[in-house]
Amino acid sequence: MSKTVASAGTTAVRPGTGLARLLRENPALRIGQDDYNINVTANYGERLTPAEVGDALREHPGAGRPAHLYFHVPLCAYICHFCNYVKRKVPGGAEGERAPRVWTDLLLDESGRRLAHEPWLAEASIESVYLGGGTASLLGSEQLARLVRHMRERYAISEDCEISLEGNPDNFLHDELAEACAIGFNRFSVGVQSLQSEVNAFAGRGHDAAMSLRAIGKLRATGKPFNVDMMFGLPHQTPAKVADDIRCLIDHEVPTITIYRLRNADRAKMGIGNRALWNVESVRDRLREEHRFPGLDETYAMREAIVELLLDAGYHPSPCGWWNRPGVYPDGNIPRVSRNKWQRHDSMIAYGPGAYGWLTRDDDTVVQTHNIADISGYARRLQEGPGLPLAFGRRLAGLEAIGLVLGFNFKANQPIDAARFRHRFGVELFHDEPFASVFAELLERGLVEPVPGEPESVIPTLDGEALHEEIISVYFHQRVGSFADAVCRR
Repeated sequence: MSKTVASAGTTAVRPGTGLARLLRENPALRIGQDDYNINVTANYGERLTPAEVGDALREHPGAGRPAHLYFHVPLCAYICHFCNYVKRKVPGGAEGERAPRVWTDLLLDESGRRLAHEPWLAEASIESVYLGGGTASLLGSEQLARLVRHMRERYAISEDCEISLEGNPDNFLHDELAEACAIGFNRFSVGVQSLQSEVNAFAGRGHDAAMSLRAIGKLRATGKPFNVDMMFGLPHQTPAKVADDIRCLIDHEVPTITIYRLRNADRAKMGIGNRALWNVESVRDRLREEHRFPGLDETYAMREAIVELLLDAGYHPSPCGWWNRPGVYPDGNIPRVSRNKWQRHDSMIAYGPGAYGWLTRDDDTVVQTHNIADISGYARRLQEGPGLPLAFGRRLAGLEAIGLVLGFNFKANQPIDAARFRHRFGVELFHDEPFASVFAELLERGLVEPVPGEPESVIPTLDGEALHEEIISVYFHQRVGSFADAVCRR
């Protein structure tokens, strides 16, 4: 990367030197394709039983505090070959026609049980809502309206709450978006991944470039903010092809372009997802023998080509990987969902199979919550008796919690303020160990930089943003959280 840009309230970001060279200079951040499934949540800390998670949920002092609400819809019209999230293909016939109502009923049931179990939930200030999956838009207008009505009746939804709906291009080709806006959705996310027919066909995607561009036109017509998800590192991609895709999105004035590297780790083995087709050893080995997967250096060359175009067009990442045109969002140009989840690390209330959330408070403890990931098992748990569909949880305290929160803060690509950590955790980020040596190294390597006029704050550089997930894993989860495993799971 060779551009210098300025983010709101920060200094110009250090010019990059090329990601291939950056990886050579930082070999600990060079994480291979099959191990790359890292994000901001942690797989360390004290493991909790479902009963212990239930106790933590019930006793949490969340009334009056800001929170994020997430509903996971595990329905898909087709299964992408790279997807290892919790989902299933909608069946044909009458069963498929019933599926949207069945899953809406289950989500409403879980929400109702949680509200009864945790009275504070009705008094938490819900500042952002996200319906994801799977493919949340497959629920259709009638069932989406039931969910939004339930939220407004049972939760304290803030007046300016950001309510996001996720879908694929083939879900947004007719009147779906106008109907969603009428229901109350005011932000959208669409998974395009590639505009190249060969790439999409090989990955099992159910849309082509024409459908994607038509959906983008529909999204722009709503006047609401939206992001287009794009992947790099897929078979049949090259730096030139992904650059062509990004040029097209820029020309169509997409407000937010989110860029993701292919993650091919087996989440089913981790107990937090479904196995992707490309995770199957025989399939993965065959694709390797056929040299279908691009190498790591070529993968990052794709990202570098993307970023050069985005910088030239005036986009800036906020959070990391989410590149926004100027003025799309207020206060740091960051979506509310990202501000709640990552920048401020407010409590996240999550419903649906495999959904994960967390509880945060004004102390040094974080509790992660994980629902049953098996879709049939989740449904049976709700249909066959009382109780919550919890699988397990984790309690993080002290350095574990600080490492986790630092990772979230880094992901937000907003200033990391020492005063915040002094107030909550009683530590000095730039003086106490292990934090001081971590930030000294990040500064020396050009992965963070000081914020002008704010002597107690640093912010990721463009190089730091490029390798943000690797940095979160190696520097914050391992070195601060004192955790030995190199991979932190989403």
